[in-house]
Amino acid sequence: MLVGLRQSVWKAATAFPCSRNALWVLAKTRSKKHMRLLRFVLGLAFILSIGGGVVAAQEDESFDGVWWNDLLGIVIEIDGTKVTIWQAEGNTCYLNGQLDLDGSRLLSEGIEIYTLELNAGELVVLEQGSPLISLTTAENREAICTETAEMTLDLPDTPITTQAEFDGLVNEILAQAHIPGVGLALVAPGKVLWTGGYGFSNVEAGIPVTSDTPFMLASVTKTFTGTAVMRAVQEGKLTLDTPLNDVLPFAVDNPHVEGEVITVRHLVTHTSGILDAYPTYTDLYTPGDSPIELGEFLAGYLVEGGQWYSADDNFAPRNPGVTSEYSNVGAALAGYIVQQVTNMPLDDYAQDFLFGPLGMTHTGWHLADFADLSPIAVPYNDGEPMEHFGYPTWPDGQLRASPSDIARFLAAIMNGGELDGVRILDEVTVETMLQPALPEATSDIGVFWFLNYPEEGAIGHSGGDPGVNTWMFFNPETELGVVVLFNCDCALAQNAMEALANMMTTHIDLLTDQ
Repeated sequence: MLVGLRQSVWKAATAFPCSRNALWVLAKTRSKKHMRLLRFVLGLAFILSIGGGVVAAQEDESFDGVWWNDLLGIVIEIDGTKVTIWQAEGNTCYLNGQLDLDGSRLLSEGIEIYTLELNAGELVVLEQGSPLISLTTAENREAICTETAEMTLDLPDTPITTQAEFDGLVNEILAQAHIPGVGLALVAPGKVLWTGGYGFSNVEAGIPVTSDTPFMLASVTKTFTGTAVMRAVQEGKLTLDTPLNDVLPFAVDNPHVEGEVITVRHLVTHTSGILDAYPTYTDLYTPGDSPIELGEFLAGYLVEGGQWYSADDNFAPRNPGVTSEYSNVGAALAGYIVQQVTNMPLDDYAQDFLFGPLGMTHTGWHLADFADLSPIAVPYNDGEPMEHFGYPTWPDGQLRASPSDIARFLAAIMNGGELDGVRILDEVTVETMLQPALPEATSDIGVFWFLNYPEEGAIGHSGGDPGVNTWMFFNPETELGVVVLFNCDCALAQNAMEALANMMTTHIDLLTDQ
């Protein structure tokens, strides 16, 4: 999640809807230093720390040219005072953003954000004198994009006939993609077929990933928030067409339009017109759980005069229900509305109707929910561990859960809301949740669930945060669902996910014959 990306941009960039990981690649950073980087990560996406000393640039040195970090796929073009940042993805490069250059200072709207230096022919980006990312010179951007298109996994095509061969190929994928650990699950309607863990949740401590290792889910969290919304709808506490201002303790008003009525339906389809403002949104990421309450942040962000309010940055100049534009803040607001209508904190509500009944014992929305943090998968960037972090908009992406727990949730959803005699939603409620909720604006979103994703007919969600990549989806036609959880934001994560999902779905007999 660290990047709240607008839906259209995210789909173009990765073909997977994901919270904040769409155009940024976070860095090899730790603790509070890592959190300081989030401001830039969300807006432009290019942070990676490096080791060793840095030699100060000379006044007559020019930064002009094309610079490239092949590990992260980051391209920086510098032409005089213009700095353009690109993300190499697939067979092209996507624009991440632009900055101005004044001498060695990188400026955003006249404010110094970073500085540049040259060291042994490499371009180094620094924050307050501390190196964040190093890039080498490249001939041109077009060549880089072509080279990136050829980046893929080199896997053997020999048939898999034993569990040992399956395990070996999973480990080979992790090695080639530089992924520390992965949690996997294969699911059918009302049944968890198989779960597994490979690699390490904590490399330094030698802690392996197991089926019970909690991973941060990033935007896959939104499917749980959507399920909570539909449970409240089922209980008659609200409808999808309930106006926000009928249930909120503060009024939400888009300053760009008059007389608009924003409803819950608009929130769950990302059509509310509420935007993720950067760097405001990322300034509030902190090590550990956020000290800012959900309601405090939302009121301060959405109400004129609030601490984080900006008419232009926080709201789109259009009526709700017209265009789908991915909104993490909107998702957080949906979770907050559940709190208001149920008179229960969202995390407690979910525990009572969902996590507890389904036996999801390795799941929690906050780090404080876990008596011991050591089993939680440590997020990694470029092989370096990061501190666990949080943010005030936690209903949009902060849930941590194990492969075995997510598998039980997905098995229940695929089975019309019931698993092992426990019903979390009525069948008709599930059907509503997984249908286009506002087809006139978008036919690809139900209640926070993406439809026809990642392929025609499939349903699910993906997620991305610093050091995190996650996927959960199922195909109603084949009646198979998969969960893939990585504790890194590695460049080949999507390739690895596709390979692992294919392995699980094509070797059902092998995995279930244990």
